[in-house]
Amino acid sequence: MTEYFLAPGSVPFTAALMIMAGLFVFELLALFKGLGINEAIDDFVVSSVDLPEDVFDIGELTTGDTTSGIEGSGTPEGGSVIGRLLAWLYIGRVPVLMVLVVFLTVFGLAGLIIQSMLRQSIGMAVPGVIAVPAVFFLTLPLVRWSTGALAKILPKEETSAVSTATFVGKTAVVVGGNARHGMPAQARLSDRFRTTHYVLVEPEEEEDVLEQGSLVLLVRRINGKFSAIPNPNAALVAEGPD
Repeated sequence: MTEYFLAPGSVPFTAALMIMAGLFVFELLALFKGLGINEAIDDFVVSSVDLPEDVFDIGELTTGDTTSGIEGSGTPEGGSVIGRLLAWLYIGRVPVLMVLVVFLTVFGLAGLIIQSMLRQSIGMAVPGVIAVPAVFFLTLPLVRWSTGALAKILPKEETSAVSTATFVGKTAVVVGGNARHGMPAQARLSDRFRTTHYVLVEPEEEEDVLEQGSLVLLVRRINGKFSAIPNPNAALVAEGPD
């Protein structure tokens, strides 16, 4: 049995199952100890990756939402390429660690089964350098289907993770010095969950200067920074902490 799991071409899939088991135990321990590991990881991934904004519109999933194929129906629009792929796997609706456990399980089992079938049929397995990418792409639709099913049965609690794309149209307070065109400064704002975020802002117009302590309106996001204009409406209030 050991030789089967450690046979040439099977090691990457065996390693995936071992990592999956470790993550599963880690999640259980975190759950029993009351650690918010899932929430912390979800917040980090969402804030680091440009996910499509519509992934946060939690709603009922239909059968069409879980169709396979990256180009199939239900593919989120907007965001970066990586962000769209993660959203396609329901990250933002299903905890990141749970999606990772599902992927490692499907990837590991599928790889071992395929390699075993090849050994029995043609007498040899495919080298790992070929098998790993092939199994990766073959299993993505099944991973999507599995995580889509999880998204349907998990409690419909609104995630506290937000995409930075939702910051456009919000007000922020410049806190890191004066911002000039080509010389961004740090600004502070809070999202709808009253979580504080810090972003880099620079004036939309080249001749403008956004002075420290001033209230600005975020109008565009470009390459991880935000273009902003001075507060155009006295009725707008700072969306930072009280």
